[in-house]
Amino acid sequence: MATVAFHTLGCKVNYYETEAIWQLFKEAGYEKVEFEATSDVYVINTCTVTNTGDKKSRQVIRRAIRKNPDAVVCVTGCYAQTSPAEIMAIPGVDIVVGTQDRVKMLDYIEEFKQKREPINGVGNIMKSRVYEELDVPSFTDRTRASLKIQEGCNNFCTFCIIPWHVV
Repeated sequence: MATVAFHTLGCKVNYYETEAIWQLFKEAGYEKVEFEATSDVYVINTCTVTNTGDKKSRQVIRRAIRKNPDAVVCVTGCYAQTSPAEIMAIPGVDIVVGTQDRVKMLDYIEEFKQKREPINGVGNIMKSRVYEELDVPSFTDRTRASLKIQEGCNNFCTFCIIPWHVV
């Protein structure tokens, strides 16, 4: 059975979305393992609210690559959305998916396994106003459930980059 490991950085929305992505993998027959374990696939859900988020995201990505250089490394989330080329430039990153189309991640993994070519699946969210439905029937890693009600934020806090890429 193929294994998948997840690491989530950032907000509660990212934790919700990681749980939803896990549901997709579970339905495809994957077994979930701890991030520190050797896995066939690593999924890193990134944050970019501040430069610290970017830095932590890069550290976690590199940690997964060191743990198993033969694994498929998928990077998703806000940092992936705002800086896909920067992430694709990290040797060992195989797939980058932004804040939409995460349901295609398993298809991207299969495509990568066949072609062995890195995949940039990041779309232009400025041109898309579709709310991505990600179902979470149960939460495995959290004691409180979250309910996702929006994509991004438009509050324009002085320290935050998100509304500049979402609104």
